[in-house]
This record gives sequence, C-alpha cells and structure tokens, in this order.
Amino acid sequence: MNSLVRGLEVLKAFGRYHEPMTISEVATETGLTPASARRMLLTLTDLGYVELRGKRFRVGPKVLDLGYSYMSSMPIWQIVQPTVERISEKFSVSSSASVLDGCDIVYAVRANNRQASSVLVSTGTRQPAHVTSMGRVLLAFTEPERRETILSQIHFSAYTSHSVMDIDQLRLILEQVRGQNFSIVDEEMEFGLRAIAVPIRNKRGEVVAAINAAGSNRALDLDYLKNTVLPAMFEAANMIKANLPA
Repeated sequence: MNSLVRGLEVLKAFGRYHEPMTISEVATETGLTPASARRMLLTLTDLGYVELRGKRFRVGPKVLDLGYSYMSSMPIWQIVQPTVERISEKFSVSSSASVLDGCDIVYAVRANNRQASSVLVSTGTRQPAHVTSMGRVLLAFTEPERRETILSQIHFSAYTSHSVMDIDQLRLILEQVRGQNFSIVDEEMEFGLRAIAVPIRNKRGEVVAAINAAGSNRALDLDYLKNTVLPAMFEAANMIKANLPA
C-alpha cells in the first residue's frame, strides 16, 4: 500500500511541476529519497505511465486511462458535458463542472470560450476552492465538520487585490451561499473575470458537483448574471438531477 501511495504522489508531482522532471526534482517535489524516487519512476516507466527522455521523465499517455476510468464510470459527466456546452454557446461564456478535492476544485468537464476568459483550463485542472464560484458552492454544502477541516488547511493567497484573505470572512460568505443556493465570485482569481456557480444535486438532494458560467465582468454585469444566466443554470442543474440514476 505504501508503494501505491508513493506511486500516486509521483504521478501527481508531474501535474504540479508541468515539465519533464529529473529524479532529483521528483524526489524534491514528493519528499522521497532519490533512491526511492528512482525505483518508483522506473516501475512507472515499465508500466507505461511514465516515459524517460534522456535524463528526464514525463507522464505517458497511459495515464489517460485512469482519468477515462473515472469519467466513464460516472454517468453524471456524460449528462453534464452537453449541458456546459449549451450554456457556453447560449451566453458566450466558459462553462464547467467540478468536484471538491481537499482545498481545491478539480475540473471534470469544460466548455472553453476564449473570448470569455484568458484562463484556459481542461479536465483535471485544479484551482483553489475558496476564490472560485464552484469551490464556494462545494464548500458551502460540505458537511460542517469536513468543511472546517478544509478551511483550516487553506493557504490564503492574494491572487488579486479582491481575493478573500480571512477565514472568518470566508465562513460568512459560505453561509450566504448556502442561503441563496448560488455563488458569484468577482475578480478574486483573475482580474476582469466574473463567475457564477450553482450546485448539482443527486436524486437524494446531495450536492455532488457544481456548474458555473464565467466570463468578462464587462460582458457579465451582475443584473444580467442574476436575472438571465442564473435561472438558466438552475434549470440546467435540475435537468441533470432529473436524468441521474437513483
């Protein structure tokens, strides 16, 4: 089991580093000894999950099998993908759905609109939950004990001058999100970017994901978001819920 954990940590390190890595770089990124990192990299290379080019290792295409297994085993994403595409096209926004993983959101499906945002993300991209609209929805509807554990682990960084920087302020924001059933985040992750998100619930009413619409705050004024985009997103979330298996 320890070897499995170390192997997964090595694969995750490539996602954080974004470039081919040497053994020493992998060891530094994961906290492994160089010898342990070497053994793990060679094993992953034999399995096809990592490729060796010269003295540097990079993730191999077989890693996609892991992501495909998740996507294909979860019928929700087959329903959500065309939904985000319709939202993106109808409102000229980028639209996504994500899940919560620790202090981050992980994008599960995405419909990019290059004119709506300069932040180009894809399936598997991670962003800090506390400064994103989807993250706040997911945090707001997380069980209180787990939510407090996550909040205590957040590293509050000033992504912009508008980023929330205080845990008590974030708690108040999440309470408001729970009450209104949606979240709007304005220029906290990127200047000029405004986003709105609503929860996706299963048949039992449990929040299993969040869906958003994001774009320029010049194009998406608050009245337009609340009066035009938000009703369509609630309708989309209800449609997804209705089509999920029991």
